[in-house]
Amino acid sequence: MINIRNLSVKCGRCNTYQTLCEFKQGEEWNLYTYECESGPCDPELSRTIVEVPSDLDQFANRDPEWKGGRRHAGAEE
Repeated sequence: MINIRNLSVKCGRCNTYQTLCEFKQGEEWNLYTYECESGPCDPELSRTIVEVPSDLDQFANRDPEWKGGRRHAGAEE
């Protein structure tokens, strides 16, 4: 299992931690988009996308409070 909450993502340009800003759930892969928290970095140049296999994505499958979680996406528990 992979839990995205256990990962830290840093900007390769300014070495500042990035913030999770978007989630897209897919049938085979879930996509998490991170953007730099630092003011000088352009999000278009410093954005990071992390792909997680849907069947291994513990965060999306088990966190019912998060808007991207399975409960809110219409999946049955």
